[in-house]
Amino acid sequence: MKRIKQSIIVLGLTLAISSCHSDQAEKPGGGGSALQVEAYKVVAQPFNNELVTTAKLIAEEQVELKAPMAGQVLAIYFKEGEIVNKGQALIRIDDRSWKAQLLGVHAELVAAEKDLARKKELLTVEGSSQEEVDNAFSRVEILKSQEQQLQVNIDLANVSAPFSGQLGMRDFSEGAFLKQGDLITTLSANKQLKVDFTLAQMHSKSIEINKPVLVLIGKDTLVANVYAINPIINSETRTLNVRALLPQKAEGKIKPGTFAEVLIATDVVKDAILIPTQAIVPSINEQTVYISKNGKAVRRVIQMGNRNADNVLVLDGLDVGDTVITTGLLHIKEGMDIQIQSIQ
Repeated sequence: MKRIKQSIIVLGLTLAISSCHSDQAEKPGGGGSALQVEAYKVVAQPFNNELVTTAKLIAEEQVELKAPMAGQVLAIYFKEGEIVNKGQALIRIDDRSWKAQLLGVHAELVAAEKDLARKKELLTVEGSSQEEVDNAFSRVEILKSQEQQLQVNIDLANVSAPFSGQLGMRDFSEGAFLKQGDLITTLSANKQLKVDFTLAQMHSKSIEINKPVLVLIGKDTLVANVYAINPIINSETRTLNVRALLPQKAEGKIKPGTFAEVLIATDVVKDAILIPTQAIVPSINEQTVYISKNGKAVRRVIQMGNRNADNVLVLDGLDVGDTVITTGLLHIKEGMDIQIQSIQ
């Protein structure tokens, strides 16, 4: 009987000691295995915000060609949508009466110049007076003026391309009568495109001449260079007008008027502290992260700035060189033993 009691006592002590060890192992930091985590080493790196704004694509040169004077269309020398060179004739408005008048004025001018030369010779032998010479000279100048005016009318009646480019449509035919100011067609030069956009006043320091900007057109991302900035901020909208020059694609598929967006880097920080977004432990009043220090998890409250797709800008709460824990955040607690498996 005595031996049975001794066995029971020994068994009870063994169970008590085993239970004590089990409880101790279940407590965090109480001698159990460390939490396996991954981490990120904080380094200083450049960071910038990205601003997206809508833009308007404009032809490098574009003009509406209009009838400079009223008259009947005698000839059309272009096809709609055609590419033309500078100085190429486009239409001819009736200029026959001016050409006829020009012939008569030219004949009178030749006679007047001869008369002036003759009177100048007679003046040397007192066969003519200075007044007669002056009158003859005045007649020559008047006829020259008339000749130039008629030539201007003839030139205006023969409309030509002011620069090389592609023509638009026309809504008249030969024989039509155009009034002064009627639209003939449009002409645009599209080898380069102007990208017209506006920036809020607060971002005016983020843009400068020759700065490259990204232009988003459909699925394409192209690069344009800023060439002009309006020196005056719009007093009503508090925005700044900016223009960049975008080289046309080789196939010339980008048309003026196409919808586009401009992506601009603003507020560049050269030595920013960035951490992965998954390292943030959000709460109602504050944002926290855990760092590894001497094998223990240390909680830090941080102040966040802007973010991009993968990283968050930390304004306060972390230093360069800190090791931020990025996994196991659902189980981690202040002071817990941790073991880092890998560091980015």
